[in-house]
Amino acid sequence: MTGWSLFACLIPAFAVCLSASAAEWPNILWISAEDLSAGTLGCYGGGAHTPRLDRLAAEGLRFDAAFSAAPVCAPSRSAIITGVMPTTLGSLPMRCRATAPPHVVGFPKLLRDAGFWCTNNAKTDYNLAPSFDAGWNQSSGKAHWRNRPTRDQPFCAVFNLNVTHESGLFGDTPEKVRTSLPTEARREAGDVTVPPYYPDTPVIRRSLAQRLELAAALDADVGRILDELDADGLADDTIVFFWGDHGEGIPHGKRSLTEHGLRVPLLVHVPEKWRHLARLPGGGEPIGTTSQLVSLLDLGPTVLALAAVTRPEWMEGRPFLGDGATARDVVIAARDRMDAPPGFGRSARDARFRYVRNFFPWLDGDDLPDYATGVAITNELRAVRTAGGLPPGATWFARTIRPGDELYDVTRDPDELRDLATDPNHRGDLARLREAVRSWMRDSFDTGILPEPILRAEGRKAGSEWAIFHGSDAAVARARYDAILDTAWAVADGRDAAFFADRLASDDAAVRWWAVAGTGWAAKRSGGDPTAALTPRLVDTDPAVRIAAATWLLRCGAAAADQARAAFAAEIPTTDPDIRVAALVAIDDLGEVTRPLWPAAAALDLGKSEEYSRRTVERIRQKVRSTGPSGAAAVKP
Repeated sequence: MTGWSLFACLIPAFAVCLSASAAEWPNILWISAEDLSAGTLGCYGGGAHTPRLDRLAAEGLRFDAAFSAAPVCAPSRSAIITGVMPTTLGSLPMRCRATAPPHVVGFPKLLRDAGFWCTNNAKTDYNLAPSFDAGWNQSSGKAHWRNRPTRDQPFCAVFNLNVTHESGLFGDTPEKVRTSLPTEARREAGDVTVPPYYPDTPVIRRSLAQRLELAAALDADVGRILDELDADGLADDTIVFFWGDHGEGIPHGKRSLTEHGLRVPLLVHVPEKWRHLARLPGGGEPIGTTSQLVSLLDLGPTVLALAAVTRPEWMEGRPFLGDGATARDVVIAARDRMDAPPGFGRSARDARFRYVRNFFPWLDGDDLPDYATGVAITNELRAVRTAGGLPPGATWFARTIRPGDELYDVTRDPDELRDLATDPNHRGDLARLREAVRSWMRDSFDTGILPEPILRAEGRKAGSEWAIFHGSDAAVARARYDAILDTAWAVADGRDAAFFADRLASDDAAVRWWAVAGTGWAAKRSGGDPTAALTPRLVDTDPAVRIAAATWLLRCGAAAADQARAAFAAEIPTTDPDIRVAALVAIDDLGEVTRPLWPAAAALDLGKSEEYSRRTVERIRQKVRSTGPSGAAAVKP
């Protein structure tokens, strides 16, 4: 029996009972855009010339509260392909290539097993190891529904369009895009409204105008795909999804736990003959607009529901259309390391508020990676900040530290200018969403709570990062997780050093790591010297803890600075790439205090696989070149 015949036999067991034959299931077409916030498109009230997308929205269903699971491509796409949060899989840090457990496969694998022809043209970027089975029949620049063996075979075809990617603002690319556009799609600097979180300068205006032109070029690309669907006579048989993978590729958008970084366009067009399959929660038809909360985590489960393919229990996403569609009360999003710079934040968004938990409150507002310097807005923000000209709305970039909690009423304050976390009138809202984040982390065993070198080491030992907390005794895993989370939560809450004293000697390296951070952060805030508490951790059995102790001793100007530098020096030659990048990033970030370590770091010769370590080494080499071997400013020829 063929796979497709087997699928036909199993149809009566599916949750959706239809009289249609197997050959009459709807086709699925996904068109995804990179780095695109919802507010850019004309159909969302934006200034871009997007007639084809506007028409798709007018004839279908526009989601006004759709959000990515993470504000950067690879972890966001990890969530989309699996229906599992990247925090659960350990695939949140950028370019980490986490190992998926054997039972987690791509949703296309489930469709393919049911008889669908599944194609991907052509981006993967799932942040997962090569062993992960996405399930595509074809995944290449030539993948297309037209390549399926028979015309009556239902298909799920994905087209990933990259014209709106951050790199579209690099170099002369914007001008090349502009020349390809008709006059009505071009935008001038005077055509844009500068949001209050940016300074109003010619550079900012030009960049925002260019973003609108990239969206217009995207619209043309979308039109070409839809024209092919029409030409093949498939429009009436195909449910079309259009979505952006996260917010637009400029500061405050991409990589940020903001509305700008997480709220994305999501349009779904369901032909009339298939609308009975695609009811909203509560039974509404899939036309018009909806404020229903949706996570891109839910895309795969929704397609499975529309295709009457059983959703596996391990999927954390849920369908937002079709059989079993349920409404969300809260959407969770997360970010950790973005390229080399560290980070750790979690966010909860309900119908009115966005809450953000900053687990690394010592990070300043400019946590942008080297890659972002290709965008003119990045350099303009830095120049205006240096000149003291940032507007009041740009405190997100000007800040030198972050609050542990942030809360914004995004219905009244969509630009997130007023933080309500300390407003007594919103204590209940803050408590509710704080608990939503904490409960979700506990319930899902959010792996980001483990410092990344520890996460990778334990993941290799357990077989996958997921298995660290799921592959052992449940009670033991729960007790361990709670001990780590309690310590990490206390750091962001700003507890004093006494809280962490006993935890510095914990048997668990992750607890010790967070206790080091809490002790150091308390000392930094008070102006104290954490030498007595942290020096013993310089010889910790775990290298991640040693690096953390050395970092905080130097960050606090402690008396044990020489010992801390010696601890760093011992880690530079390591063969563990996760330890190496952690050490190098810390050395680079600490600046002048690590100058004696620069020559050894600059001498490293690293392979292509250690992308972020190589970039960090090059930054350190630039420091050496600019200061000279003696530490004085180098004389330029």
